[in-house]
Amino acid sequence: MPVTIPQNSDMRFEVTTRCNYNCVICPREKLTRKKETMSLELFKKLLDKILDETDRYSTVSFPGMGEPLMDGSLDEKITYAKKKNLSVLILTNGSFLSVDRFKELEDLGVESIRVSFYGARPQSYAKAHGVKEGGLFEKVRENLNKIAKIKRHTRLLLTFNAVRGVNDGCDKDWIDEWKDKADLLEVWRPHNWVDGRGYRKVQEKKLATCGRPFRGPLQIQVDGTVNMCCFDFDGKLTLGDLKTESLEDIFSSKLYKEIAACHTSGDFEGSGLICQNCDQRNSDKSDVMTYNSISNDRDKRVKQLSTTYEKVL
Repeated sequence: MPVTIPQNSDMRFEVTTRCNYNCVICPREKLTRKKETMSLELFKKLLDKILDETDRYSTVSFPGMGEPLMDGSLDEKITYAKKKNLSVLILTNGSFLSVDRFKELEDLGVESIRVSFYGARPQSYAKAHGVKEGGLFEKVRENLNKIAKIKRHTRLLLTFNAVRGVNDGCDKDWIDEWKDKADLLEVWRPHNWVDGRGYRKVQEKKLATCGRPFRGPLQIQVDGTVNMCCFDFDGKLTLGDLKTESLEDIFSSKLYKEIAACHTSGDFEGSGLICQNCDQRNSDKSDVMTYNSISNDRDKRVKQLSTTYEKVL
């Protein structure tokens, strides 16, 4: 099998695994990977190494198992990426996103900031995000309202995960409040993080592939290792170490070849791969997204990334 780096333009850098929230949808209590922050020096080294090897990537995004705005060197990382003529996208819980902070990130050239905001009232917000009631909901809500009113180039995207028994009765009120303020609203049903949660029923009828081994983004974990999939929160599909290996080495590794072969044939029996019972291979995805403010084609949307919106399936 020839070396094939997945066809995607997005480099996803997990700059920290530290977070100030304990969202119910996120299996942080099962995370065995070290809680740390990527140094600026390592970020620069890895970014340069990738760009020296290939011109495939045009975007740097900052998602992962931590809150990127807790990274004290994030601004320097953004500045370095912009000097390389890359687009920069941020995913955040919004707790540190004041109007001034938003303007700072905009001045640095960030194209979009996606905020996970899972409540329309203090109680449901606190329960969904695993935080104490006591003004945090009001603070984030006030800041987002202020940001929505300013003239801006950076896009403000808001995401709501509707969790049964937690906040699912709030989604209509949430949509009504924000539909004319943000640049995009999306309401999702939470996924399983493979085996980290059990929100979605794993269907008997599965797709051969979720598409990510062939068209997924480059997933760089906080320690510089490369993971096959963003849903693999604990790095069970870690393909190699970018600090010491090239992308060609990583995507010609034994594990990648095994993953690619299974996702080509659709036969995972006996493979031991966590992909075997992953809800991302569910054939029926009609319940994954319940609302998108700019598109009625939700079937198309669930087959795209949440960063660059490139098709993966």
